[in-house]
Amino acid sequence: MVATIPSPPHDCLPPGGGVRWTRVGELGWHSLTLPTYLGDHVLAALGETGGAVIQEDAERRPTWLIEPNSAAVRHLHDHPEVTLAGNDDSHLFVPGMTRDHTVWWRVTPTPDRLITHADQLADAIAVLRPTTGGRP
Repeated sequence: MVATIPSPPHDCLPPGGGVRWTRVGELGWHSLTLPTYLGDHVLAALGETGGAVIQEDAERRPTWLIEPNSAAVRHLHDHPEVTLAGNDDSHLFVPGMTRDHTVWWRVTPTPDRLITHADQLADAIAVLRPTTGGRP
C-alpha cells in the first residue's frame, strides 16, 4: 500500500516533509515569534481562534503568521522577547505538511486556519506582560 502525503492547504506551503526558505512578506504574511515558554501560554490563550504555528526546535520558539503591517502588534517591536518580521529582508523556514522535526507545524494549517489575527495575538501576549515592564 502506498502512503498518501497530505496536500498543503495553501499553494505557498511545501508538500511532504521538506521546508521552504522564504523571505517574510513574500508569501503574503508577516510573522511574530516568541520563546517557547511564552508561546505555550499564548497558544493556550488563543485556543481554537489562533492560526497555524511554526515551531523551531533549535531555538525553541513558535512563530505565528500574521497579516502584513498590522498596527495591533507595532508596540511589540521593542519588546526584548518578541520578534516581529515583515518587509525587512528577514527570512523564515516554512515546513512541509508532514515534517515533524527541527522546523514543523505545531498548529497545522488548514484552508481556514493559516493567519492569526494580530489583534487577538497582541491581546493574548498583553495578558502575560506586566504593566510595570520587565519579563512577561
